[in-house]
Amino acid sequence: MLTTSLMACGGRTHEQEEGCYALNPVRPSGIIRDECHLLADSAANLAARLTVTGNIVEMDFRFSTPSQGELLTVSMAGQFSFNEEVFSADGTATNIFLPIGGEVCQLQLVDVHLDATSESSTRFSGLIRISTTTPQPESCICQAWFEYQAGLSTNASCP
Repeated sequence: MLTTSLMACGGRTHEQEEGCYALNPVRPSGIIRDECHLLADSAANLAARLTVTGNIVEMDFRFSTPSQGELLTVSMAGQFSFNEEVFSADGTATNIFLPIGGEVCQLQLVDVHLDATSESSTRFSGLIRISTTTPQPESCICQAWFEYQAGLSTNASCP
């Protein structure tokens, strides 16, 4: 009886495996908006550590480049949609230094939103939106929206 009650509280199970995923922007057609010029470096590395508990999703998302190293790490939380293998996650980071348009910007807030559709137990794809907020300069306020494909990876360094 106790086991049944605990399973009901935990939500349903999903086939999406936990672990480290390499996220690859769909180029060039999947780059919807890149005012921040974050994707200008074609060698940009995006990775996420995914944890799933019932319908709850936790992600540690990292954006880095070979030339500049780690640029942004954001802890995100979200959930699976009811009765679908679709999930989303949101997270914010504060007081971040990020190179935008040739200058290093000190940002009050960076907001990251990820939508995902499971394709298999080791793959998902969707849309990522990164938005920046700061009082000045206006040139540091921007958005990047892009489609991505993610695959479970043993080679990707996890955040």
